[in-house]
Amino acid sequence: MRGFDSDSDRAAPPRILNLVLIAWETFDRTRRRIRPMRRAGILGLELARHRGRPERLADGTVVRPGDPVGEIHILNPRIRELDRHAGIAAVFREGRADLRALAAWAARQPTGVRPAAYHAEGIMARLAARERWEIRPRPRTPWRRVQDWYFRWLLVRWNPGGRERLRHGRGSLSSVDAWLSGAELEQWYGAHAADRGADPHRGPPGDGLAEGPDGAV
Repeated sequence: MRGFDSDSDRAAPPRILNLVLIAWETFDRTRRRIRPMRRAGILGLELARHRGRPERLADGTVVRPGDPVGEIHILNPRIRELDRHAGIAAVFREGRADLRALAAWAARQPTGVRPAAYHAEGIMARLAARERWEIRPRPRTPWRRVQDWYFRWLLVRWNPGGRERLRHGRGSLSSVDAWLSGAELEQWYGAHAADRGADPHRGPPGDGLAEGPDGAV
């Protein structure tokens, strides 16, 4: 399988595996208890605990093992629909509204539940990079290569261009880590961000996260 041999390879799993991977995608999202940030949004949140080594972020925040973190996930069906009918500008607009909704939710959470930071991983980091997230390369491990193989399959499955999408752009489609501290989320997307001049071009706040009985969204 060429996709495991080189980070520069843009290969995705063969079509024969589609049914298996569709079943896995459904199972994986259910077990992670991912909840949309807004009814019309493009981002979902998974509440988790940080595993692995401590992570020091650019603003000085240190995320230690066991700290609460918010894992950010793309809601692929919603993005495909939005991109088809409204274009990429609408995707970015909805993503920013989701982050405002996330900041409003986080501000209501008690210590121990409120994430110390937010993390995402994947091969498409345009939204995160434009929204001030820290983008870091991931270690070159066999597991990361398996994940990249799967991420490329997701790109093929949900992008209107299908497998042709793998031909676009330069370089490899290798995954990255994206981080945003809880303090920076509040600074850039909190209720008073516009008053402080953080981003005068943002629209009204999002409509908030729906909270479940266990505090998950």
